[in-house]
Amino acid sequence: MTYVYDFEDGQRLIVENDGSDTFVALSSEDEGQEQSQSTAFNTGSWLKAPELFRTRGGLMLRIESKNAVEFIRVRGNQIQLLRSEQELENVERLKLKQSDESIAIKPMEPMKPIGRMRPMEMRMGGMHMSMGASEKEAQTEKRFCTQCGKPVQNEDRFCASCGHALSGQR
Repeated sequence: MTYVYDFEDGQRLIVENDGSDTFVALSSEDEGQEQSQSTAFNTGSWLKAPELFRTRGGLMLRIESKNAVEFIRVRGNQIQLLRSEQELENVERLKLKQSDESIAIKPMEPMKPIGRMRPMEMRMGGMHMSMGASEKEAQTEKRFCTQCGKPVQNEDRFCASCGHALSGQR
């Protein structure tokens, strides 16, 4: 079962029970940018719907499960399970709405290839490193003088432009 609370500033609190785990997520949207964070606690199956309260220290969720009564504090961007009973007598009670959405953490699907990736290449001084190039591409890659940067042939021992001694034969 999933419950949500929508704040006036666009933030949204989502609380879900999935088996023995309670998932709590906080999300916000700002001009095309979405941020969210979630955490899970092993609370056991709920006996009744969660309750949400506004306290001086933030928001407080009260979860009554088969195991115990649990308290989860949401303050700023922090979601934290509290170890002690919380006094909720004189605080504002907020209404959670039942929802069909799910936030339970699902296994990630394997990434699909995005097409042929270009090889990565790095040159620094006399060092050269490339990753992802096929053997054929590696053999046909161009060489450059480490002194002046002009192209040189694979078999050259000296740069034809500045005369610098080239390191390593190809």
